[in-house]
Amino acid sequence: MRFPVLHGLVNSLRAMRILPLPLALLVLALLSFGGCRSALDPGLKAKPPDMGRVHPAPGTSMVRFEELDEGVYRGSKPHSDADYEFLRSKGVKYIVNLKLFPWLYHMEEGRAKDHGMTLIPATINASPLAPSQTHVNYILCLLRDKRYRPIYFHCDLGRDRAMLITGLYDMYFRGMSKEEAWKHMKRYGFKDDWTLHGLKHYFEAHSKSPVDQYVPDCSRGRQEQRRPAAEEAKPARALR
Repeated sequence: MRFPVLHGLVNSLRAMRILPLPLALLVLALLSFGGCRSALDPGLKAKPPDMGRVHPAPGTSMVRFEELDEGVYRGSKPHSDADYEFLRSKGVKYIVNLKLFPWLYHMEEGRAKDHGMTLIPATINASPLAPSQTHVNYILCLLRDKRYRPIYFHCDLGRDRAMLITGLYDMYFRGMSKEEAWKHMKRYGFKDDWTLHGLKHYFEAHSKSPVDQYVPDCSRGRQEQRRPAAEEAKPARALR
């Protein structure tokens, strides 16, 4: 018997005279041979949650929130006071805003400052064209630099720009394979349709073996873009 639980259920229904024998057999055949799998089947796997609907704490509006590494958090754009208070409860001091036009950040900068945090604008393209390697490496090195931790980085939805950075961070700094990093990206909703093809293209182009060839040099001498001033004295070298 393919589904012994169902067989027992049908027998119970017959015993209570809820189903006549021919109808009971028909129900069993449909469930057994029609490929129907229900909660009665112990082999049924639970559907993974939609991370675009999961909030990190009651009252917050952010989604796709995750601690990627020690002191490195990722998710969607914070909007409410509850969002900023949640980030502050995690000790976050810096927020990295991933945008195509990073100068459109002044409103968020003010709100972050009101909650004791510093906003760092960072450029990254999300279109059919791939983003700049200089921009991507700058973001990765910010996240890698322990002087800025705890740090939170986000794009608007926490889904595409942020998940590209997540996938690269997974491979370059966490030792994940390309396949593992890609599954991680997709689990949090990364879209790879033509409008965002540049992000997928960048991932494919910078994940070929050996992946070490793409790991950015995060030493101070190689960081050409201006870093924001830290509140504390900076060490001689940034940690790679």
